[in-house]
Amino acid sequence: MLHNIFAFFKRLTTVVGLIVRLVRHRDLKPEVRFRMFFESAGGAFLKLGQILSLRHDLVPPAYAEELLHLLSHVKELSFEEMEKVFVQELGQNPKQFFAKFEEKAIASASISQVYRATLKTGEEVAVKIQRPSVAETFELDFILATFLGWLIGVFHLFDSLQIKDVVSEFVSWTKKELDFRQELHNAQALYAHSAAHPRTIIPRYFAEYSTKRVLVSEFLIDIFPLDNLLVELENHKDLAGTLKQNHQIDVEELAYYFVFDLMRQYYIDGFFHADPHPANVFFAPNNLLGYFDFGIIGQVGESRLNLARIIYGLSNQDLNFASKYFLAFTKRAVEQEIELVKKKEQETFLRYAKVIDKLEEIMIDNLRTDLEKILKPWYEAIEGGTFHHGHSSAVFSKLILKMRDYSIYLPSEVVIFFRTLVIAEMVALRLAPNFDIMRALNRFFATYSLGEIEREVIARTHQVPLGEKIDSTSHLSFEELRELKWREKEQLSFAKERLVNLICHYAEQYEEIRELLKS
Repeated sequence: MLHNIFAFFKRLTTVVGLIVRLVRHRDLKPEVRFRMFFESAGGAFLKLGQILSLRHDLVPPAYAEELLHLLSHVKELSFEEMEKVFVQELGQNPKQFFAKFEEKAIASASISQVYRATLKTGEEVAVKIQRPSVAETFELDFILATFLGWLIGVFHLFDSLQIKDVVSEFVSWTKKELDFRQELHNAQALYAHSAAHPRTIIPRYFAEYSTKRVLVSEFLIDIFPLDNLLVELENHKDLAGTLKQNHQIDVEELAYYFVFDLMRQYYIDGFFHADPHPANVFFAPNNLLGYFDFGIIGQVGESRLNLARIIYGLSNQDLNFASKYFLAFTKRAVEQEIELVKKKEQETFLRYAKVIDKLEEIMIDNLRTDLEKILKPWYEAIEGGTFHHGHSSAVFSKLILKMRDYSIYLPSEVVIFFRTLVIAEMVALRLAPNFDIMRALNRFFATYSLGEIEREVIARTHQVPLGEKIDSTSHLSFEELRELKWREKEQLSFAKERLVNLICHYAEQYEEIRELLKS
C-alpha cells in the first residue's frame, strides 16, 4: 500500500515538474510544448496524446497536426529489457523459442515493441512484446489523467473540450489493450469477417504462442505502412505515380476503399476496427488494404440500422430522411421513461398522454430545424469547393452535441463510429486532397442498399425471438429481490422527475403545452 502511494506521488511529481519546465519554454510554439508534454511524460500520457491527435473535432488543427508526430516517434527500449518480459511469459528467451529472432525492433509503440522472427515450423512472424511495467505505470496515469483539465488550462487551449468523455474513452480502451489476449480475440473475429473480402488483409494470429503480454502474428512482406507512406507522399510528389506503375497501388482509389471497408465492417459485420489511424493501416500491391493492432474494436447491434439510414440521408442531402431517423433516437431516449410511468402509474400517464404527444411533435420540428442549420453549410462547402480538412469532424461533433440539447445520448457505439469515420476521412484527405466524403458514402450505398443492410443487421444481431421472455429474478435471494424493488422505485422516481422537467421546460416556451396542462 505504502509502495503504491509512494509510486503515485513520484509519478505526480514527475508530471508536474515536466509541465513547469515546458511552461517556461516561451521560445517554443504552444503546440510544440503540448506535444512535448505527452512525448516526455510517456506511459499512458503518450497514448492519450495519440488519441487527441485524431480528435479534430476537439483539438485545434495546429495542435492535432503536431500530435501526429507521436504516432510514429516512440522511444525504443533495449532488447535486454524486452527479453525479460518474453521469458516471464513463455519460459524461454526468444532465441531459444524461435528458429530465428532479430533483436532490432521493427516497430515501437507506447505499449509494446514488435520484432521479426521465424517459427521452428518455418513461418515468418511478427512478435509483439509488451513493455516492462507498462501496466503499473498506466494504472497510475489513469488516475493522473483527471489532471488533464488543469493541463489544458495551463496551455490555454480551448474552452469546450469534453475532457471527461475523452479520458473515460481513453481509460476504458487502453485497459483492454493491455491484455493481448483481447487483441487476439478481436483479430481472429476480424479475420473471419474479412475472409469474403479479398481486398482486405487481416494478419493471421498464432494463439498457441500468444499470452497476456506476448502476441505472435503472421509477418507480412511487401507492404507499405500508411504512417511512413504519408510522409513519403508529402516529400516526393511523384511517388503516387511510381506506386501505381510498379505496385498497382492507386492511392486515391484506396482512400475511397478505406472508408468503404470501415463502413462495411460497421454496418454489415457489426464488428469494426475503431482505431484506424495511419500507424495501424497499410497498403499492399494490387490495391489491397490491411490493418494492424486490434486492441480497440467497436461492436454494435441493431442500433446500426438507424445510423445507416441517417448516413444514407446525409449522403443524399435528404435532411427530412436523416431527421426522421435521428428522431428515432429521440423517441427512444424519452420512451424508456414514458413506458416506465405507463406501466407503474397508469393514471399519471393517461393524464399527461396528450401533453407528451404534443411535446414529441414540437421536439421533432425543432430538431429538424437545428439539423438543417448544421448540415446545410456543410453541403454548400462541398458543392462550392470550399470544403477543407476538419469540416466533417466539426459537423459530426455538432450533431452529437445538438442531440444532448434534446436530452438524447446516442449509444456509445454510434459515437465511436462517427469518430472512426472522422479518422478515416482525415487519412483519406491526406492521401487524396480532392477526396469527397459524400462520394465515398454513396459508393458504399451503391454496393449495399438499405434493404440489404437491414437484412444483414437482422441476421447478424442474433436477438432473442419476440415472445421469448426469460425470468431473470428466479435465482435471486430475498435480500436481492428487495434491493431490486428499491431500484425500480428509484428508477420510477427519476423517470417522473425527468418527464416533469421536460414538460415544464417546453411549457415555458409553448402556449399549446400550457393549454393542454390546464385542461
